[in-house]
Amino acid sequence: MKNLIKAALLISLLGSTAYSQSPELQNFVEQGVRLHDKGDYNGAIEQYKKALLIDDKSPLANYEIGSTYFALTDYQKAMEHADKVIAANTSYLEQAYVLKGTVLDVMGKPDEAIKVYNEAIKSFPNKYLPYYNLAVTSYSIKEYKNAEEALKKSVTLNPSHASSHLLMGYTMDAQNSRTKSLLAVYNFLLLEPKGNRAKTACKLLDFLLKKNVKKDNEKSVTITFDPGKSSDEFSSAELMLSLMEAGKTTEKNKGKSEQELFSENTKSFFSILGELKKDNTGFWWDYYVDFFYAMTNDKHTETYCYYIMQSNDDEKINGWLKNNDEKVESLSNWYSNFKRKL
Repeated sequence: MKNLIKAALLISLLGSTAYSQSPELQNFVEQGVRLHDKGDYNGAIEQYKKALLIDDKSPLANYEIGSTYFALTDYQKAMEHADKVIAANTSYLEQAYVLKGTVLDVMGKPDEAIKVYNEAIKSFPNKYLPYYNLAVTSYSIKEYKNAEEALKKSVTLNPSHASSHLLMGYTMDAQNSRTKSLLAVYNFLLLEPKGNRAKTACKLLDFLLKKNVKKDNEKSVTITFDPGKSSDEFSSAELMLSLMEAGKTTEKNKGKSEQELFSENTKSFFSILGELKKDNTGFWWDYYVDFFYAMTNDKHTETYCYYIMQSNDDEKINGWLKNNDEKVESLSNWYSNFKRKL
């Protein structure tokens, strides 16, 4: 599953921020952005060049033309314009650092990209995007612990950044941390329950839930569990997770749909983690476990479990959501008002 990360995650660049420009320059840039968004990159470049004739040091124009050169895979020019923004040291500085780091990463220079991202973090310690992009590059060169630490900062600074949670899921799966990967993927799907990335995340979720459980036949299931290969703090939760997965075949669960079993087991999993938290602390317990345990205590887990499975395009799931729009709205309000321990 972890090899899908390159296709699943796209490096996103920040949009424009306020900066004083002449109306004429601003107009050229706005036309360039519209053309860029339509895929007419060469047309966009021509508009940005007109803006640079008015002010060749404009951080706005240099950043936008650099971004379009990146889209054209002209990485050298993209970096040249990013460097101009960085040298000016005024507006669009964070965006330029991210652009330059992304260019270096794509050019196969991850060590240089990481250096640029660390410079951005030094200048913008409270911005999530440099941490996220640092994690993307670290993941790509299999420096998973560094990626994990960067992602902890990213999701703390911006809990609603779906890509950070998704990458965290892949990063922890790469480190064989089943529960941690599950928690991050569960969170991603709440933020992005539709689309290709959601479909890929659902496959990872299903893989992790069924991990170490093998159905031999209709009456026999084998559970493989090695505490030595599992995260110590979550080993008991992972054993219970496997037991719940194996229990799907028991007599009491006959007649229940896969979605019903998924909802019940997810609720039990969150509850078990919440109870275990009484004896544990740290990022994973305070950030993720608290969140899902509170969701369970506030009786939103069933709605959540239907909501995050929208990418399956299942008529029963879609029908349930349509008939329970008040519960979905209640979950949305709960999420909006929930305050994480950051």
